Amino acid sequence: MHNDLEKQAPTIQYVSAKTLFPIIRQLLNEHQQASFTVTVMSMWPFLCHGRDQVVLDYCSLDSLKVGNILLFQTEQGNYLLHRVTALRKHQFQTTGDGNYFRDGWFANDCIIGRVVYFIRKDKQIDCCNVKYRLLSRLWMILFPFRRLLFPIWLHIRRYIRK
Repeated sequence: MHNDLEKQAPTIQYVSAKTLFPIIRQLLNEHQQASFTVTVMSMWPFLCHGRDQVVLDYCSLDSLKVGNILLFQTEQGNYLLHRVTALRKHQFQTTGDGNYFRDGWFANDCIIGRVVYFIRKDKQIDCCNVKYRLLSRLWMILFPFRRLLFPIWLHIRRYIRK
C-alpha cells in the first residue's frame, strides 16, 4: 500500500493570475520569496511556458536595474513578467524577451517583485550569474533585429533537434 502512494504523480493545480499574484504580492511585501511556473511565451527564449519556474523576491526601488525581470500589475489590472529596458525617475519601461515591441512606461509603484533566479529541468539559474547577465544584455542589444532573428532561430532549431 505504501508503494502505491509513492508512485502517484503530484497533483497540479491551476490558479488564475487574479488569485495567485495578490498572494505573491503579500509574501514579497513580508520579505519572503515566492515562485510560480511561467505560463506565457512573451519571455521566450529566456523563460518558457510550462518549462520554467521563476522565484521572486521583494524589489526595492534603489536596487532596480535595467535587465531585471519584474512581475508587475498595469493600470488596466494585467499582470506582466517582463524585462526592464529603461528607467526614469519614477518609471520603468519593459519588453518581453519574446516580443519585438516595447510595453511602454509604468509607474514604479506597480512593481510586485523581481525574479532572482529561475528553475529549468531541476537546475537553478541565478539572474546575477555573469553568463546569464551577458546573454540577456546581448539579447537586449539585439532588440531591433528580433523580428528577423526569430524565424531564423526557429528554422535552425528544427535541425538541431533531429
